[in-house]
Amino acid sequence: MPLLPQRRHSESDGDFARRRARFTFFTLAVLLPATIWLFALSEAIWVRILPLEGTVFLLASALFGGLLASTPVITLVFLLLTVWYGVESVFMPRTRSTPLLDKLIVGSGLLVWFAPTLALVAGAGRAILTGSIAFSRPQRVYFLETDPIAFWQSIGFFLIVAAALAYPSWHYWRNKFGRTAQSA
Repeated sequence: MPLLPQRRHSESDGDFARRRARFTFFTLAVLLPATIWLFALSEAIWVRILPLEGTVFLLASALFGGLLASTPVITLVFLLLTVWYGVESVFMPRTRSTPLLDKLIVGSGLLVWFAPTLALVAGAGRAILTGSIAFSRPQRVYFLETDPIAFWQSIGFFLIVAAALAYPSWHYWRNKFGRTAQSA
């Protein structure tokens, strides 16, 4: 049995992508609360696993650790699949027009695609406003007053990484909006 829905007979590309987006969205709607619940109750679950001994402890702790490691990754994958199929469905022919939903999908798609870039630019802006920038590994804090060269190098690093992350997103969306402008 396939994980994602399969194409129906004589179904348009846009309808098929929208149906896949709907399926991944509902799966995400189940996975996200389950992941949050698992992490919220992780201490209570671990307290029940801790007194176990031997093979039972090994299996229970391995299962628990596997769930803690895999559920956020699987949830993120379904979020990205939802955005991917949703955005693709907007730019493909469909049997029914949904302009308001299309705008919502494109807006959320833009937000997800450019979120890492926006976070890095916001971090650089906050560092400039506060006059300090901190890194966790290795533990470093650079202040504009005491170490301006390292401070501005760190700001430059943030902006270079932001540009490197923005380029694939820009390339993807440029093709999407270019296709819309050409077809109009």
